Amino acid sequence: MGYVRCIKNDGYKASLNIGKVYKTLPTTKLEGGDGLIRVIDNEGEDYLYDSDYFEPVEMSALTDQKAGLSALTIRVNPLTKAILQAEALFLQKSVGALVREWIDERLDLPTG
Repeated sequence: MGYVRCIKNDGYKASLNIGKVYKTLPTTKLEGGDGLIRVIDNEGEDYLYDSDYFEPVEMSALTDQKAGLSALTIRVNPLTKAILQAEALFLQKSVGALVREWIDERLDLPTG
């Protein structure tokens, strides 16, 4: 599996947004594989699209220190927040560190 960025959405304006990153799935030889990639689109469905509609996402950019960082806000209910704070206190970590660990464990992204 990989990730691609949409660079064209002619005929698929409801399913694809230019500039958005999408997850890809493997394609089989029976599906005609050449020039087609299977993408999880805006509806959450996987469809075959022409590969010309996308550019690969360079995973090395995730570990590039010059790339800069972006903030992410996560909204949780008060009970979940209290549990996260109690867990962070117990582990002597910040809540942010716990969330980053959770993301790292589940997304299998490359590390520096």
